[in-house]
Amino acid sequence: GENHRFVAPDYDTVVDSPIVAGNPTIHKFEVGGKPHYLFNFGGDRFWDGGAARDVRRVVESSFRLWGSLPYDKYVFLNVIAEASGGLEHKNSTLLLTSRWAYRVRDAAETGRPNYINWLDLVAHEFFHVWNVKRLRPVELGPFDYENEVYTKSLWVAEGLTSYYAPLIVKRAGLTGTTQFLRLLSRRIETLETTPGRLVQPVETSSYDAWIHLYRPNENTPNSGISYYTKGAVIGLLLDAKIRSATGGRKSLDDAMRLAYERYSGRSGFTPEEFRRVLAEAAGTDLEGWLKETLETATELDYREMLEWFGLRWQTGTPGESKNQKPTTGLVTRADGSRLIVNQVRRDTPAYASGISAGDEILAVDGYRVLAEQWPSRMDQYRPGDQIELLISRRGELKKVSLSLVAESPKKWRLEVKPDATDEQKDRLEKWLSN
Repeated sequence: GENHRFVAPDYDTVVDSPIVAGNPTIHKFEVGGKPHYLFNFGGDRFWDGGAARDVRRVVESSFRLWGSLPYDKYVFLNVIAEASGGLEHKNSTLLLTSRWAYRVRDAAETGRPNYINWLDLVAHEFFHVWNVKRLRPVELGPFDYENEVYTKSLWVAEGLTSYYAPLIVKRAGLTGTTQFLRLLSRRIETLETTPGRLVQPVETSSYDAWIHLYRPNENTPNSGISYYTKGAVIGLLLDAKIRSATGGRKSLDDAMRLAYERYSGRSGFTPEEFRRVLAEAAGTDLEGWLKETLETATELDYREMLEWFGLRWQTGTPGESKNQKPTTGLVTRADGSRLIVNQVRRDTPAYASGISAGDEILAVDGYRVLAEQWPSRMDQYRPGDQIELLISRRGELKKVSLSLVAESPKKWRLEVKPDATDEQKDRLEKWLSN
């Protein structure tokens, strides 16, 4: 009760409350009669009150979705430290960003991608007020600080949050439809270009988070998938499926509110209970679709979603097939001037040739190649060309031959169909608004 003396009701609150010492710039606003604060630490020359106005719109958009603000006050701790990322807390979030993310905000800066990414982060961490800090998998509360806690439901906790973040920013009027679809497409493209999507189910990805997600290795893209990424894409498909099954009367929004109403107490939800909530919102049995989508590594089907919202995949630009770049399937890194293989993607020429992570590439077709020369050297080739690499594997020299293939076109980009019907346009508008 004294100055600089703070009291928490329990240990959980203590460890869930970040402490930042410094001289922040404070921006206060109210939503739903409750105070909210944006604290900017550092970078005052570049960040002003305009960010607080946009954060307020994110809060208002979230409030309209959930229908409640379950706290007395909320604090956004925005640490401008040339870093990235964020962490949710029950009544606050710690955000990391760059001074340059906000510096230019005029119309000449097309799309303001870095700033939109920050708003996406704000929306993501704020969504956790409901989904995670109160509505959570049963395994994640009451908290066990002594043991690893395994759950299959992080695709709900983080994946569905990743789906809603750009949607909330769009509903707040801070992005246009094209920009929103670009953010959503980025998640889809990441999933569809990761070979591990055909190996690891999303529930397994969630369960393995303790041992895999934050300790990736050279084979991670071939053997696994992020529950953030796949969960977000599943959220998109689920939303369209519920809307289609109910003729547009219900959506994933309704399912999330219903789950919150039932399971946001101390006990949390089981995987089976959350599936039943989804089915109840859809008014139909989703068990078969959910079982295949969550428990297996089969390809996802986008057709129902595309049809409902009147979307399509962007077609290639004219002449793209003639000018496609070749690819080996290698992901490399520079170690000084040395060119080191970091990853070898599954089902690529490099994978078939037997090249391994850790190999050093010394020469291409008999000529020495340094790390900075690799991109320009590969530009000299075309799909179908055969090349010979000289590699060093633990000091042993080897020659490896492989055939180059065309780099896959960027086909996982959503756009509105030019011939979308009035009904599809209406569905799209309802989805992108509150």
